[in-house]
Amino acid sequence: MTYSGSLIDLDRWVLSQSDRFLEELKALLRIPSVSTDPKHAADCKKAAEWVADHLRKLGCKVELLASDTHPVVWGVGPEIPGRPTVLIYGHYDVQPPDPLNEWTSPPFEPTVRNGDLYCRGATDDKGQVFAAIKAFEAVSQNGLPPVNVRFMIEGQEESGSTLLVKLLDKEPERVAADAVLVSDTSYFAPGWPAVETGLRGLCYTEIEVRTSKTDLHSGLYGGAAPNAHQALVELLGRLKSPDGKINVPGLYQAVKRPSAEERKAWKKLPFNEKKFLKDEVKARALTGLKSYSVLERVWALPTLEIHGIMGGFTGEGAKTVIPAVATAKVSLRLVPNQKEKTVQKQFLKAVKAAAPKYADVTVRFLHGADPVLVDITSTPFQHIDRAFMEVEGRGVVPTRSGGSIPVVPALAKKGAPVIMAGIGLPDDRLHAPDEKINVQQFYKGIRAFGRFLQYMGG
Repeated sequence: MTYSGSLIDLDRWVLSQSDRFLEELKALLRIPSVSTDPKHAADCKKAAEWVADHLRKLGCKVELLASDTHPVVWGVGPEIPGRPTVLIYGHYDVQPPDPLNEWTSPPFEPTVRNGDLYCRGATDDKGQVFAAIKAFEAVSQNGLPPVNVRFMIEGQEESGSTLLVKLLDKEPERVAADAVLVSDTSYFAPGWPAVETGLRGLCYTEIEVRTSKTDLHSGLYGGAAPNAHQALVELLGRLKSPDGKINVPGLYQAVKRPSAEERKAWKKLPFNEKKFLKDEVKARALTGLKSYSVLERVWALPTLEIHGIMGGFTGEGAKTVIPAVATAKVSLRLVPNQKEKTVQKQFLKAVKAAAPKYADVTVRFLHGADPVLVDITSTPFQHIDRAFMEVEGRGVVPTRSGGSIPVVPALAKKGAPVIMAGIGLPDDRLHAPDEKINVQQFYKGIRAFGRFLQYMGG
């Protein structure tokens, strides 16, 4: 069954197929395609094959590219001579589900509660990219969509997009299009669809500190022997001040502050700082540079965050050991006009300077991406605005994202406008336990993306 023509018919068709769409999404969500964990390499391959098979059933020619374990799914819809081309990007890989004990239901068993579908990957990004796939199905009348559609769905977005970036370096023609649709973001608030004008970049590192050749007995050597954890904590404390300022010389010099016009527009958004703290952050206080607004802190200023500290003894019971080695995973989020390669050099120099003189320090750079700013004045943005106006009753508002999508700069290489318009909601808990997508948001995405493809086709 395919969509028959008008926008009203599109809505009716999506409603008539809604149960099927939801069950298909659940089947994809059950695959634990965690790209950062080598134990799930076979699951990533399975997810890629599932997506590939689904696209083939919709009439696409499909290839698996770049890897045997985390392939890029490349799908090409029917050729429509003279029509524009839309490239749809997304990813089938997901974050690790830890900590498992904080999930209300198992992380890879899709469960609907109170209108929300809970599962790892529900909103980041399986639910969102699947809405775009279903939109393609919805508008493909008699197997012919209104535009030429390309799908580029990768399996390493959560671990750096290395394979896809290398592929596009070799074959940049794959991103030749009239518009690129990226559905991996969220509404600003319920009822407020957004288009992202900027993404922060990323510099993800691992810092290792060694203070002796071997672990030592704390009774025999405590008070004289250096402790790797102590040295690491001192180092980390020197890298960021209690007020949130990052002590990396040169880091702020390249930062381009948002324009006064952009900051004024942000003030008009329905943002409530107390509600943000209570419902999203769920903490006792907000931190960071208090002279800047919360939105500017999370969208337009660089950050330094400690993600994990390892070393010494962390098992059950007691072991009186002075650790010889300690490691921390630390990332910096970058903003326009910073460059990841430059920040790597600045950060390495700052870490070496902050380390105690008796400690040997190694910094490993695991993955990263440059920040992105998008011009939203082109015609495709008018189409996505009109599409959401039809579905939601409100057009898209320009926002930024504090997160990173590493491949976006590569997607823009051929000059096509990159439209980052997602259907997630701020409380979807992406990367956290009980990740979800609202079921009605999923259906709205199908309808809005379907309209967008129609409007692109004229």
